[in-house]
Amino acid sequence: MLYITITHRGSTYQPFSHSTVYDIMKPTGTNYIAFMGWIGIWSLIFHWILAITNSCNWLRYVSRFPCDIFGFYVACIYLQKGIQVLEIFPQDGPLYLSVMVALLVFMLAYTCGVLGTSTLFTHPIRVFLKDYGTPLTVIFMTGFVHFGRMNNVELEKLPTSTSFEPTSGRQWLVDLWNIPVGDVFLAIPFGILLTILFWFDHNGM
Repeated sequence: MLYITITHRGSTYQPFSHSTVYDIMKPTGTNYIAFMGWIGIWSLIFHWILAITNSCNWLRYVSRFPCDIFGFYVACIYLQKGIQVLEIFPQDGPLYLSVMVALLVFMLAYTCGVLGTSTLFTHPIRVFLKDYGTPLTVIFMTGFVHFGRMNNVELEKLPTSTSFEPTSGRQWLVDLWNIPVGDVFLAIPFGILLTILFWFDHNGM
């Protein structure tokens, strides 16, 4: 549900323009931000229902197979998105550095996960690597590209506005009321899907 536009040397790329919700609602002319807001509201209501009914107990009837399949699906999506972003880069320094960083992030994060399930080191260290290896890898590699000659390579950056201002030029307050009543209820199926994804992600994996 993420929609990002990247501008490079006068050309505009939209690597995530096939966002399902955006593609479905764009032809209708519906206020997309407001529609996403209603999806979030419906999802909030459904989350409250799941919490009140103590739905986490339902997982005792679920095997590890759907959990593993869901994890595999999420991993494939992230890999596909990463490759799509790399495809828009020109054939010069930024492309090669971006590919190198992408591979290093994958290898370091994967290594931390393997070490977390191995017999090496003590138990607290293994737990630390398994739980915090990936976010620490992202933080380290974010600064890694600014060392040495890599700092001279102009990498792609997402467009940002001034501090404490929305990037799209809209107001801070989302006008949830500026949307047809039918679209408010049309957001329910999307809210259910979002709730399922969040519930399964947080409780099933």
